Amino acid sequence: MKIPWHQLTLLVILWINIIGSLYGYYFYQSQLSATPVYLWLFVPDCPLYTTLFAAVILLALLGYRNTLFNLIVSIGLMKYAAWTLFVLSFFNGFYFHTSFDITVQAAILFALHIGMLLEGLTLPFPKIRPWHIAAALGWFLLNDILDYFGPSVHPFIPAGGSITIVMAATFAMTFFFTWLAAWLYGKGKRIDIGLLPTATPRD
Repeated sequence: MKIPWHQLTLLVILWINIIGSLYGYYFYQSQLSATPVYLWLFVPDCPLYTTLFAAVILLALLGYRNTLFNLIVSIGLMKYAAWTLFVLSFFNGFYFHTSFDITVQAAILFALHIGMLLEGLTLPFPKIRPWHIAAALGWFLLNDILDYFGPSVHPFIPAGGSITIVMAATFAMTFFFTWLAAWLYGKGKRIDIGLLPTATPRD
């Protein structure tokens, strides 16, 4: 049976995200082991959203699409990819000038997170409503609060780094990428990878 090109593309992207997500969870294993189970959802930000992106593709191939789910996944992909790029750049002295192994790992992460950010620009969310935007914004603000207040479940920050600057950048990204997702919807702009013309939109 011949698979349509757009479905083949989605299947390739699906497996790339599954493999990348598994590595991401492995990367977070030490932090997860030190975090109460009920907070695990808020720890591995990047692999969580690449996993959810894989779920979006799978559901789309089955003909299902949910506006709020797609919106949250889109914002999460862009925000946490940008957060990682920011941290790698802001703490470049640690990530790119400490050792060869750390530099190679950081370079690979930098490239992969550029791809992750671009994935966030592919998701369709038809019939977006103000409550969708409010719900998404609330979800990511909750993540930010848990990251930097109370349980403090944010990812590793190099010793001596300014957590205040990272925190401010994180909250700014929440508002910016929520606005960007809504703006892209209003302009009808996204990267079209065939995700998925036959899917049935549901609120």
